[in-house]
Amino acid sequence: MLPKHSKMPAIKDSHIVKIAVQFVNDATTQMLPQLIEFDQRQPLGAIIQNLCIPWGIPDAENYALQFDGINYVTEKNRHEVKNGTVLKLRYSPSKTTNDILEKLRRGTNEEKVIVLKELQVLSADNTFALEFIKEQGLSLLIDLIEESKCEDSILECALCSFVQLMEHGTISWDILEQSFIMHNVTFINGSSKKAEILQSSLSILENIVQSSNKYALVEKEITLETLLKLLRDALSTQVQQNAIALLNALFIKADDAKRRTLATTLGSKQYRSVINSVITPKMGAEMAHQLYVLQTLTLGLLEQRMKTPMDVQDQDAQEKIKELRRIAFEADGIDPMPDVTARRQHGSSYSSHYKKLGFKCDINPAQDFFETPPGTLAIYLCMLTEKCAAVLFPASNIISISS
Repeated sequence: MLPKHSKMPAIKDSHIVKIAVQFVNDATTQMLPQLIEFDQRQPLGAIIQNLCIPWGIPDAENYALQFDGINYVTEKNRHEVKNGTVLKLRYSPSKTTNDILEKLRRGTNEEKVIVLKELQVLSADNTFALEFIKEQGLSLLIDLIEESKCEDSILECALCSFVQLMEHGTISWDILEQSFIMHNVTFINGSSKKAEILQSSLSILENIVQSSNKYALVEKEITLETLLKLLRDALSTQVQQNAIALLNALFIKADDAKRRTLATTLGSKQYRSVINSVITPKMGAEMAHQLYVLQTLTLGLLEQRMKTPMDVQDQDAQEKIKELRRIAFEADGIDPMPDVTARRQHGSSYSSHYKKLGFKCDINPAQDFFETPPGTLAIYLCMLTEKCAAVLFPASNIISISS
């Protein structure tokens, strides 16, 4: 028995959450937020209709609920509305799309910049992006970007919005025509000095290389010298990051011969010093990732050498082993034992030298490279290490670097 005057505890309905809703409009009049019970079983249209009545909004069908960020509330994500959530009532994706397209078609340049900045934000939302693309908004952006007299402020926002919309993956990159691709190539090759324009164009070309059958056009038009200049000029860290991302994409798509040419060029002092200059303690995680990818792609070219044992008949490899000893023990290329008799006394193979260098088989050092891994890669690395050391230290001080 319950005590007299006691009440049964209220049964909590798990389908109902208490939230606040703010009204977002163009008017200067401030509407007080509404505190409501959001019933997950009630259709969103009905909830919006009930919200519009107190605020005197006649066209409820033109409105939608939006999270505090940028995402619209839909039937798919409405479960994310929890107790204490603050939602916004604002124009729906359909209404907003129509308003933006109208301004882009007939508005002044100032009006176009305003709606394009709004579009930059809204394009990150999948619900809005689908509606904008459905209404041919993407085609309108392409026309703006290809317009020869397009102002930088408009071009900057249009390119950024285009990238945001395409990143949802609902449209194939294959739809892009050559004229659009060439406009972005032109921006990168020198017609634009605006970091934001370069950043977006680099991203567009990277995606074309990765996800389109037109990557050969980008490969033909964008040179390593151009990407090197963007890295060196350092207009922004984002431009540098996107330049390396495009370089990685070109590297991945290239055939083996082109990859080796790219790796050789990137390994030159000029390119290496510029790439090293972007490695700083303050670089972001994405920049570090792109540099890691580039390093992985470059080192990946050495895998074949690592899996290839040295051929006893390979005269070039034999000469490299001899060169390795000469670099280490013959200062300035002068043989310390020029006398033939002395050579014979010490053994023609210079086994003591090879032993000091760390070879397991000092009589026939070539045997050290029969095992895979490291195979012939070990010869390459030994030569590289010894040549660097010969520059930094006197020849007489070099000891067993290869071991």
